[in-house]
Amino acid sequence: MNPFIIKLGLDRIKAILHNLGNPHLKLPPVIHIAGTNGKGSTLAFLKSMLNAANYKVHRYTSPHLIRFNERIELADQQISDEHLEQVLQQCRLACLPNIEPTFFELTTAAAFLAFSQVEADILLLETGLGGEFDATNVIDNIFLAIISPISFDHQEFLGNSLQQIASAKAGIIKANRPVLIAKQPEEARQVLITKSRSLNAKLTDVADFILPTELQKISPSLFGKHQLDNLKTAFVALLMQNVFKVDYSHMSQGAQNTQWQARLQPITTGKIFNMLKPCKLFVDGSHNVAGAKTIVDFLSTQSGKKIAVFSMLANKDAKGFLQTIADSIDLLLILDKDFCDNKMSSGDIAKLAKDIGINFAIIIDFIEINSFIKQDCLVIICGSLYLAGNFLANNAESNKTMLSYGI
Repeated sequence: MNPFIIKLGLDRIKAILHNLGNPHLKLPPVIHIAGTNGKGSTLAFLKSMLNAANYKVHRYTSPHLIRFNERIELADQQISDEHLEQVLQQCRLACLPNIEPTFFELTTAAAFLAFSQVEADILLLETGLGGEFDATNVIDNIFLAIISPISFDHQEFLGNSLQQIASAKAGIIKANRPVLIAKQPEEARQVLITKSRSLNAKLTDVADFILPTELQKISPSLFGKHQLDNLKTAFVALLMQNVFKVDYSHMSQGAQNTQWQARLQPITTGKIFNMLKPCKLFVDGSHNVAGAKTIVDFLSTQSGKKIAVFSMLANKDAKGFLQTIADSIDLLLILDKDFCDNKMSSGDIAKLAKDIGINFAIIIDFIEINSFIKQDCLVIICGSLYLAGNFLANNAESNKTMLSYGI
């Protein structure tokens, strides 16, 4: 089953869940998060703060970086291989005789089934690429919907304007239920506000929310000034409710202990790190122009020679990404290594780099980075979460990069 095949719609996932006994109706309170950028970081902040207050958290995210099990956390523990195989087999049987789900639909059904079998206090549920027709959008009685920052991505499915993309993401907003809107471009914000009002949703706009002084002083553990916006969204999500008792000390502890891989993640151990010392080494999974801007902001705070090791999926805006980072890097190393089936060719990326005027070279694998570094430099692996996952697996000398479980 190809993870890159996308078919929007809820009929297949609803049919599978019906055959499983509707496990999605047997879950703890759900915070549903959609958006283009910042979904995962906002979720990670929320999880860390809730954990600091001793709540048990289910978590569903995608894609995985190294192991498939990363997608499904049951009461703060990654699902075991045995449990994962069990729920996947049940979902396969529930597809018979004529339901043909996508990879994401099958894994989402398996996640809901697993979540229904293990007790937890809350479920943090991240959409795939959309909102309205995303496989996760089958739960009506949600605790809270969060719309993280919207920008251009997946235009072939969601539309070519921010208004169209926002309309798709707004599909997770439910009638008479709370919704939290993160910092947004104005054209997207207006769409979200209009949709919320049409459904009588209880709307909170992060832009209008003034944090208590105690929270304004907290610095998050994640790098990048954009994480301050994601952190504020997580703060407001907890402040606007009164079911979960999370005080300022829990929020502070959680913010400073949050971990979220491949988001301007500093690498301080591992095989490739040791090879590149004393260079600073970071990995970031950003794969659109908005994400590229966060890299530019981060690089502006760093000194020395800056090298970007880059590759990207063929359906992404590589030109826009490279144009955005062009003035912030001294060298672009285009990785020729195959890390997924949908990778853009190194030759096509090289042509873009040449046209933009970026100093570049093509390398076969991560080991070749060593040929281009100097004493005082920073290396950032960027352009794709799949690339980031492949790097992290290689750095850790792990071969468990893409466990398929026969999906």
